[in-house]
Amino acid sequence: MLRVEELTPTMRRIVLGGPELEADFPFLPLAAADSVRIVVPDEETGELTLPAPGRRDAMSTREYTARRFDAGAGELAIDFVLHAHGPAGRWASTVRAGGLLGVIGPRGSQVFPGDCDDYLLVADETGLPAIERFLEELPAEAVVRVLVLADGPARELGGGGRDADIRWLGAVPVEAVVEAVAAVPIGPGSFVWGAGEAGVMRGLRTHLRQDRTMDAERVSVRGYWREGAAGTIED
Repeated sequence: MLRVEELTPTMRRIVLGGPELEADFPFLPLAAADSVRIVVPDEETGELTLPAPGRRDAMSTREYTARRFDAGAGELAIDFVLHAHGPAGRWASTVRAGGLLGVIGPRGSQVFPGDCDDYLLVADETGLPAIERFLEELPAEAVVRVLVLADGPARELGGGGRDADIRWLGAVPVEAVVEAVAAVPIGPGSFVWGAGEAGVMRGLRTHLRQDRTMDAERVSVRGYWREGAAGTIED
């Protein structure tokens, strides 16, 4: 691990590097939600053990968005939400330059469309890395609206100077999320991406697909974690 960048009191950017970080690491434009699986050292021994090839050990790996990759500098950046109820969050809270982290993948890429009329991005803190990539990578002329399900603005979202409509709603229940999205104009050329707590995202997906009758290819909504459950994505 090369360095730590403090983003907010609850989020850190960990910048990784080393001889095993391949220069051809797949980091495609508009694959904004592509993720890697990370393995933190054992909390008692400090030893880092990667799963055997082909084995996906859900107890030892966690999935995180690849925020930035610089092939020339040999750097991969991953943003971590800091908390005490998961090994990755605890590791990110205390790690210093020189610390170890295992990275596996990504196993594949999902490239989102770049030719839509407008975009609506909805996420809590765990989805902010992907939102920032969207803001940086979408065409400059694209109309982009963002609903952040967290208190803020805790920090300015990166986006290369893009003029986007960004609203910070706080940690609101699914009914409030649906109400906020219902007020956003959505047409046949719109695209909606969402990420956050699984129950909230399920309600958002239902609203978009059933109430707003959006086509499936225009909606990408994913639960990154589940309230009261450990070991889910972004833990």
